[in-house]
Amino acid sequence: MRLLAWLLRLALFLVIFWIALKNTTPVPLRLTATRVYEAVPLVVVILVSVCVGVVAAIVSLLPTLARMRRRIARLNRLATRDGGEAERAGERLAAAARNIGAVGQLDVDTRLRRE
Repeated sequence: MRLLAWLLRLALFLVIFWIALKNTTPVPLRLTATRVYEAVPLVVVILVSVCVGVVAAIVSLLPTLARMRRRIARLNRLATRDGGEAERAGERLAAAARNIGAVGQLDVDTRLRRE
């Protein structure tokens, strides 16, 4: 899967690079009504636009990533604090399964493992 991800990244880079190299014509760049650059190579405009898009995507993901990290930390704290309770619940579940005949023989360890 990592190889596929790197191949996809390489393909995207090569496509952007190829488009940028084919578009080296100078173009006027108008930032505001008074700020105009007359002869900016189109390759620079394309590459800067892609970089700005990547930065915008990363910034838009930061709140979600922070929320996920906080949730993971909270769940890890709960798992270590209530670890004994989780093991007892797993043992009760396995015992109930044996009692009702749902499981003939449990060969695997049914307790929750912590890594």
